[in-house]
Amino acid sequence: MNACRALCVRFSVTVRMNASVKAAIAGIDEAAWKTIKYPKAVWDEEGQCSISDAEIAETTYTAFTSKPKKQQVTARLIVRRVKRLNPAAVPEGQDTLVDTWRYHAAFTDSPLSLFDAERDHRRHAVVEQVIADLKNGPFAHAPSGHFQANAVWLALAALAHNLTRAAGALGPPSTPRPPQRSATT
Repeated sequence: MNACRALCVRFSVTVRMNASVKAAIAGIDEAAWKTIKYPKAVWDEEGQCSISDAEIAETTYTAFTSKPKKQQVTARLIVRRVKRLNPAAVPEGQDTLVDTWRYHAAFTDSPLSLFDAERDHRRHAVVEQVIADLKNGPFAHAPSGHFQANAVWLALAALAHNLTRAAGALGPPSTPRPPQRSATT
């Protein structure tokens, strides 16, 4: 992140829900949370449903506090919280902070407004989901050890992915959907 700053490049990364991030989120005043409605529903793997409502807020956060001061990075912690629809799916270690909400945090130095910075970070997540879909699907066969074979797999994966999206099987490119599973798997 300091390298990004030295090169005048902005960063926006998803952060793990460690103790210091949880403490920062817990310190956000309840009045600071703003309702956000997504124009296109986002698939929630945990709840196995589409969600379109959430709340967002931000606070200042310093990362890498165990490092020397010059290696520490202070920036915005943008947090999205979504109502927990499946209380049985509470991840281990999150039960004290996440009684009714699930939290997703992004550490960024974006100058955008809260809403625009959160939207921009989500846009990155869509691209990452497409890459994950390709890696877990047709591109799972690469690398084969042969450049030409990998190039063919990449071309076929991209073609299959785009044809599937064009056919509407996975929804529009900006709406990631979970892979469909048969009842026998």
